[in-house]
Amino acid sequence: MCTKVGQCLQGEQCVMSREKDEKILRLDVQMFGEFCMKNGEGILTSENIRSEMLTRLLTYIVCHRNKSLTIQEFIEVLWPEEESDNPAGALKNLMYRLRNLLKKTWGAYDFIITGRGTYQWNPDIVLNVDVEKFEDYCRHIPSEEDPEEEIQKGKDAVDLYRGSFLPELSSEYWVISMATYYNTMFLAEVKKLAALMEQEKHYSELEQLCVRELRFEPLDEEIHCYLMRALIAENKQEAADQHYKKTVKNFYDMLGVRPSEEMQQIYEEMQKRQHEHESNIDIIQEELREKSMPTGAFLCEYGVLRKIYALESRSSSRTGIPIHLTLMSVHLELRASEKQMDYKNAVNDAMDKLEKTLVKGLRNSDIVCRYSVNQFLIMLPACQYEDAKMVVNRLKDRFYQLEKGRRAILQYSIDEVGIM
Repeated sequence: MCTKVGQCLQGEQCVMSREKDEKILRLDVQMFGEFCMKNGEGILTSENIRSEMLTRLLTYIVCHRNKSLTIQEFIEVLWPEEESDNPAGALKNLMYRLRNLLKKTWGAYDFIITGRGTYQWNPDIVLNVDVEKFEDYCRHIPSEEDPEEEIQKGKDAVDLYRGSFLPELSSEYWVISMATYYNTMFLAEVKKLAALMEQEKHYSELEQLCVRELRFEPLDEEIHCYLMRALIAENKQEAADQHYKKTVKNFYDMLGVRPSEEMQQIYEEMQKRQHEHESNIDIIQEELREKSMPTGAFLCEYGVLRKIYALESRSSSRTGIPIHLTLMSVHLELRASEKQMDYKNAVNDAMDKLEKTLVKGLRNSDIVCRYSVNQFLIMLPACQYEDAKMVVNRLKDRFYQLEKGRRAILQYSIDEVGIM
């Protein structure tokens, strides 16, 4: 071969190689929060695809793009428990529509390769998928030598999580399992990052992290504890106090449980920190004095009631003046046509009405506390059993007046406060 011909062939190969590189298509894919496939030239979302079947097909191929998928597998995913005269034909038609959609958006690339009874995403079309990047961040081996670097890696990971995995397809069985997997991984990463931030005293960042995470996991008590400690460390005692009270109510409403011992201890420590410096009795009196004239019963949470109970029990044993504790429970009959969530909302509505009835209908010296999702505790100091019974029956009548037309039933039990 002459030198000129050789140089010519080499030049043509270089040009072809360069053209091939230029034709490589790279796309960013978002699956957290919502589906989106895009680059600078085009974008596809579940909204502009305008077909749930096409979205289901595209997302499934992308998530399993590293292997060939059989026709039978597609049929089981796209038409579960549905009979079809010609599912293979329906799949072929759907695949044709998907290819046209992809070509219309990004040009004449061979996006999906057809094999013998299989389909596969073309590996030459590079996808940068957020869930895979997130997984890589979470699986890296942590370095104990540089906590600041670990904090940054953790922040990079949680920033990728914009919401649950493919929420548009949340009823798909394969999406449900993957959404649970990624949510569990995200929660573990958040808690690891929160511990590092607390260790390194990044309290402002810790507060932001917890507030963001609680949008996804509003009932995770460990995150609530991290948030309260961050607020206290930032001297945001009032915000911590409000957050604690709001969280306690939400736990009662949604789960019917009291806050953990850890959360109660954090709250008590916060109360102590407010009085770390020496003061005088006039300032203390001003702090203790209620800002407005009290009306009705004293409403508190369970941790406070426990301390009042201990104090009143000691007082009663010394003076002989009886104190009675009443447990009031709300019960509703669940109708056949009623969903469980509707029932829960009805119970919470009845409990709100009962709270107002108790606070307005009792003395200033009486104490009221929500104990569970459908129960209130009432402490009646200096009250005989018969008087306590009369008071509770009067409260029942007032409650039923508010609940006219409803099916709420109030039950109660009364017992004398025992000696500690």
